[in-house]
Amino acid sequence: MTSTILIDASSAPESGPPRSVRQTPAPGSGHTFGGVFRSERIKFTSLRSIRLTLLITVVCGLAMSTLIAALWSGEMNAGGMGDMFGPGDAGLQGYLLFAATMSAPFLALVFGVLGVFAISSEYSSGMILSTLTAVPKRGPVYLAKAVLLAVVSGLTAAALVLGGLGIAVLFYPPSAAALGAGVVISGALGTIAYLVLISLFAFGIAALLRSTAGGVAVVAGVTFVLPIVFQVLSITNWDWVGAAMSYLPTPLGSTLASGLTEVAAGPSYWGALIAMLVWAAVTVVPAAILFQRRDAR
Repeated sequence: MTSTILIDASSAPESGPPRSVRQTPAPGSGHTFGGVFRSERIKFTSLRSIRLTLLITVVCGLAMSTLIAALWSGEMNAGGMGDMFGPGDAGLQGYLLFAATMSAPFLALVFGVLGVFAISSEYSSGMILSTLTAVPKRGPVYLAKAVLLAVVSGLTAAALVLGGLGIAVLFYPPSAAALGAGVVISGALGTIAYLVLISLFAFGIAALLRSTAGGVAVVAGVTFVLPIVFQVLSITNWDWVGAAMSYLPTPLGSTLASGLTEVAAGPSYWGALIAMLVWAAVTVVPAAILFQRRDAR
């Protein structure tokens, strides 16, 4: 009996050189900062809480400027400008800055809430996991969030200040002659810088705590509660209380809103700006380090 053995040549191992395997890039390795920034912008502007916060900020700020301008323009038309702002050009400059920047200390908390929402919303919704999966390099993500927040808060603050100046001129047209004064320009820019740095300070707090409620509570405590505490401590007549109080964010914002003028006590205009930069850096820098090192959850 004859047996036939069939050999399938296709099952034999190949003796030739191994074929090269195409390497697949790791997820997120091809992302540019511009792409990450655009992604963060889409997420940021799609949040209803962000849109409502911006709307409330603009409406409340311009409403306060309108109320102030309507009140003090009536006084100025009646000849009472010298009692409040001083005579001549100084009075016009004081009127413009008062109408355009008076709302800044009250809106600082709203800008703080904006900074908190900029990052804490992703932790509360769990979206941060998807974000870091798509872009494993966390540095660009954090930087894009911070830059986007600075741009949005800066544009919002500029709209408030410029709108306030326009409203002030509308109610008292002679004040238009003082719009180009160095005090007015520096006061307007100082107010914008103050509100942007407050939002970045809150952004760092929220990144450290990863909690919306906790971030808002800390920002409210720093902007409103701490000045009250120091005012109570001032009855002790301790020298350090007054010095420390002048470096809180709220007094620093008032100094920046006053423009380049002589300050009787406390930090100067540039000193106040540096102090606000320190307040923002104290939270933003440690938060950036922890954002890259600890687990996303």
